[in-house]
Amino acid sequence: MHPCRTLSISLALLSVTTALTAPPAAAEAPATITVQTGDHADFSRLALVNAQGAPAVDVGSCGGRVAFSQAVPWPLEALNGTYSRRLTGFQTAEDGRSLTMDWPCGARVTVRRERRITFIDVADPPRPARKPGAPVPASESVLLAEAPGASVFPMIAPPPVPEPAPAQAAPVSLAERLSPVASAQAQPIVQAQPVVQAPPPVQPQPVAKAPPPKPEPARTVAAVPPSAMPPTAAPAPAVQADPPIRAFDLDAWAGDDYPARKQHLEQRIADSQGRARVDALLAMARFTLARALPEEGRAALDAAESLTPGPDQRYELRLLRDAFRALDGTADPDDSQFVRAQPTPAAADHHVWRSATLAPSRWTAAKSSLPIALKRLLSYPADLRGRLLTLLAESAGEAADGPSLNLIVLEMITLDGIGSTDGRLDFFRGRLAELHNETAEALTHYKRAAALPNLYGHRAQVRSIELRLASGALDDPGAIAELESLRYAWRGGDVETDALAALGAAYTRAGRIDAALDIFGLLGRRFGATARGQAALTTGRGLLDAVIGHLEKTPGSALDALSLQVRYGRTVALTDDDAGTQQRRMARLLARGGFTLEAARLLHTVAEATRGAERAAVGLELARVLLDAGRGTEALAVLDHTAGPAPNAQAAERRALLRAEAFATEGEAMRAFDALRGLTGPEAARIRADSLFRAGEWPAARAAYAELLGGQDAPLPDDIAFHALAAFRAGDDAAVTAAAERHGKALAGTRWAGLLDALAVPPDPAGKPLSSATVGGQLAAADALAGVLRRWKAP
Repeated sequence: MHPCRTLSISLALLSVTTALTAPPAAAEAPATITVQTGDHADFSRLALVNAQGAPAVDVGSCGGRVAFSQAVPWPLEALNGTYSRRLTGFQTAEDGRSLTMDWPCGARVTVRRERRITFIDVADPPRPARKPGAPVPASESVLLAEAPGASVFPMIAPPPVPEPAPAQAAPVSLAERLSPVASAQAQPIVQAQPVVQAPPPVQPQPVAKAPPPKPEPARTVAAVPPSAMPPTAAPAPAVQADPPIRAFDLDAWAGDDYPARKQHLEQRIADSQGRARVDALLAMARFTLARALPEEGRAALDAAESLTPGPDQRYELRLLRDAFRALDGTADPDDSQFVRAQPTPAAADHHVWRSATLAPSRWTAAKSSLPIALKRLLSYPADLRGRLLTLLAESAGEAADGPSLNLIVLEMITLDGIGSTDGRLDFFRGRLAELHNETAEALTHYKRAAALPNLYGHRAQVRSIELRLASGALDDPGAIAELESLRYAWRGGDVETDALAALGAAYTRAGRIDAALDIFGLLGRRFGATARGQAALTTGRGLLDAVIGHLEKTPGSALDALSLQVRYGRTVALTDDDAGTQQRRMARLLARGGFTLEAARLLHTVAEATRGAERAAVGLELARVLLDAGRGTEALAVLDHTAGPAPNAQAAERRALLRAEAFATEGEAMRAFDALRGLTGPEAARIRADSLFRAGEWPAARAAYAELLGGQDAPLPDDIAFHALAAFRAGDDAAVTAAAERHGKALAGTRWAGLLDALAVPPDPAGKPLSSATVGGQLAAADALAGVLRRWKAP
């Protein structure tokens, strides 16, 4: 027999019988276990013979585990001392209850049980461009690789093979071209086998003398097992068969006849089982990807994942799922194989899907692959090409990248006029003209697109309204009228969220804050839980920014801020970014209006959801709100709880000042002085003076406040009042009188009005009776001081 036809090249190499040492109570434990290993041409086998029950077998990518309920005296020395091509590294674990082993990563592992015997067969990992059992070609091209340092799509094209002479070989069927095993591999290369000399033909007895026949030249034959060749017939000439469809040859996967191909794939899924069924579902997923049918493709992937795919199949599933996410614009660049694996210059398909993955959120990174991606898209099916070009065009427009959008629009015009019938092309041309500051041309394109009552037509209407508003050709009442008509005329699609956001912004500019808040709440209620809810919330973020910006510029808008927080606090949290920017702005509005409790609660929530430097920044804002509310102990706890790496020296100084102020508020002057050590400036000096005042050190406090009043900046009313109070408590009447003469008018209209008049009583000459004027002045001062007390006690 020919050596290639030999299946088993070795017998069982090891047979060990072990006795389980179990306690007498465990009567159900297996009495004996036989372990056998053996190597064959295509696989290595580990067999376990157990009289009572079967072990648990866990199969991993690069190794496995066999576990029993009780300890087993595994023969590790014999197992590791026996040579095996695929089974190595035997080790015991879990106190002898389990045996672990290593095999080549990506190996095909089959576990089956026959009565008392458990077989673990480990075959070689799948080789590119061949099926199991076929001869290994000398040159291979890997399309999907997961080896370290390998590209996801190396895309090495096979060298051209000259056409052989015509032969009467049966054509390759569609089922063979859509072979699920070969679909994940590159195109095979027909290798030249050793020259086989045909036997000389039998010479018939010539009737007449004839010249001897010329010997036939040697011919190259395809790789065919010798047992399959007739013993006396000449070998057939080599035949170049149609290669299997490569994994991302999407135009070939789409095919020309959609119903026939889909019916064939569905039939193959129904007729297959196990691993073959997973491969058939993978083929269906590639077909739906080529036809730009994401819902059908995801259904095929979900069905394949439910059938326990192998390691190589799981990798293909991951790639296809990443491709469908990129097609929908919902991919996570940090968790995508197309972004995490670095492409080679020849990996054109990788550049296409990398650009599509990065485009919605990281256009700068996606732009680097754009030239290669646009060139590769020439060979993609029309539907898929249109979807990907639309995704790239929208991302370039959002990023205001005019040159890249120009390249994409030219590609759409060149390739069959993609989007010319549904207004898509006119919409993007209008956006391109808008980026080039050509307002009239942009409005012309938008008007042409708006004539079509579809998605892009209504999007063009919204852009036209916003462009005319920006150029002054339309006022807010006119924009509100047009947007309201558009809102009620069109339901569904992203355009409704765009129209609602633009309408809410127009309400905000017109001062109709209640109507704008209603629009914002509508965005959260209607679209927050839908499939496109994230896009709607992103749209609502612009409206929320406009509303909060209007409230920040409007005095006395604290009630509107409180209404926004109470009615739509959850939607605001969903709309906000990771740093909680909008919620922090709302907290400042609430604190400015005196709603410190609500502001503190909101900042507490934001601080718990952030990490790192952002968390430290939120902690500083929360501590400031708590200190303004007189809650120094809670402020100290917040500063300790949110302590983290300070982004700069200014933030570190601010944290130290807040700690010192909190200590001063709690009456711990010495700890406040320690926190202020090394800090200068008016704020640090004010905290020192306040600490001395709270500690009852009146002369020192008077001197500290005097330094503040002697600075270049205008003195604060609080500094003037506390300076006068410290001087009064220290018995320095001259300082009180001087303060009243110098800063008396500065306290008018503040909560300290009348304080200096009450404290600065002119002294009477000794031995003289009080005059009516003196008594009247003292009564007036007492009345002023009583007014100060009433204002302090008022809520």
